[in-house]
Amino acid sequence: MSSIKEVSLRRATVADAEAIAAVRVEGWQTAYRGMIPDQYLDEMLVDDHVLYWKRILQALPAAADKACVYVAESEGHVIGFVSATLLAEPKHGYHAELGALYIRPQWQRAGIGRRMMHKVARTLQSWNCADLVVWVLSDNRLARNFYEELNGEFVLEQEFSWDDMDLKEVGYGWKDLNVLLASVNAVAGSAAVH
Repeated sequence: MSSIKEVSLRRATVADAEAIAAVRVEGWQTAYRGMIPDQYLDEMLVDDHVLYWKRILQALPAAADKACVYVAESEGHVIGFVSATLLAEPKHGYHAELGALYIRPQWQRAGIGRRMMHKVARTLQSWNCADLVVWVLSDNRLARNFYEELNGEFVLEQEFSWDDMDLKEVGYGWKDLNVLLASVNAVAGSAAVH
């Protein structure tokens, strides 16, 4: 990021579907290079993901107390997004799951991810949910470092299949969202950019 600009967080709308799809595709193509085959990443197209995000965003009003998607925006452009849902059945003792958190590469390490985690934690608390789990590719050291900095506890490592690819993922969790909120505030207080 060449200069600090105002960044705001807001609930995503259906009109954000294409921007969210673009952030996600760019996120995969940069973050997962070397972890997922290059051919798979190179063939990812934004248009292939827009309909998926339109469907999710259209369903959000009916699930307003079970799922959320927020976008980070600067100068009218979506630069990141985060999504979380309450789980129908607890997973490893957790009742909510962070589904995605992606930020355009040039905006990373500027505190936006921490702000998005804070927003999600507060939203979950407003739904009377006290915990959260997130899954990341085992080899994704940047994401792992981020969740470890926020005191996410290692849950487990497991194999899973995605589009016929055999991968490994690691779970990080917070049994108490107040720990996550305190960690977000502690890291933000010691960082140069807030």
